[in-house]
Amino acid sequence: MKLICSVVALAALTAGCAGTGRPTTGPGSGYGANYVPSVEPHSDPAPVYDAAVQKCQKWARDIPYVYSGQHTEALNILGFASGAAFGANTPLRGIDLVAGAGALTGGAMGFAYWVETPERQAWYARQETMMMNCMTREGYANDDPTVTVTWKKIDPHQATPRVIGVDTYNAERVAKNHSCGALPAATLVAKGPGYETYSVPCQTAGAPLQVRCEFGNCRTVR
Repeated sequence: MKLICSVVALAALTAGCAGTGRPTTGPGSGYGANYVPSVEPHSDPAPVYDAAVQKCQKWARDIPYVYSGQHTEALNILGFASGAAFGANTPLRGIDLVAGAGALTGGAMGFAYWVETPERQAWYARQETMMMNCMTREGYANDDPTVTVTWKKIDPHQATPRVIGVDTYNAERVAKNHSCGALPAATLVAKGPGYETYSVPCQTAGAPLQVRCEFGNCRTVR
């Protein structure tokens, strides 16, 4: 009977390991795909918000849990040891026998859950990030510091990175000689065998200056 109690205690302990650290109900509660988003105050009607939550939770559920199998040997040893220990307690009869078998099975399941906890927590984190990325795209700002959001909105008005080439410096020197600015910035617009063409903003000309460079020799073009 002492064996049964010990195994039941192990199962209860390991089953509760992942259930701490967050509210039991409401925003910020739950784990993985069952996480309840915690967002900053908004003015959307409840049906609209609830629909967004359901959509994003569904996306999170699409991330499967994949067990690496690195603890399989430990689990096999536990199963063998449990069977041997249970066999040694043969005086158990009737309902005690059933309870003992159930307790051992529960203990093995609890131990399996425990050894997989790091992987399971990483899976939960991926699901929660997926969910809050989705919620962010829907226009809701995350208000839970325990959840990481990786999605960022791209500003359509953000300047495109300037494209440069081999003769960028020479093209800018030509533009500077034409008084286009103290620090003209040339952008590569075309290139081919032995040549590059640049566009340089020019204050004095009122329009970008076109510069063509051939094997390092640059000149303005109409």
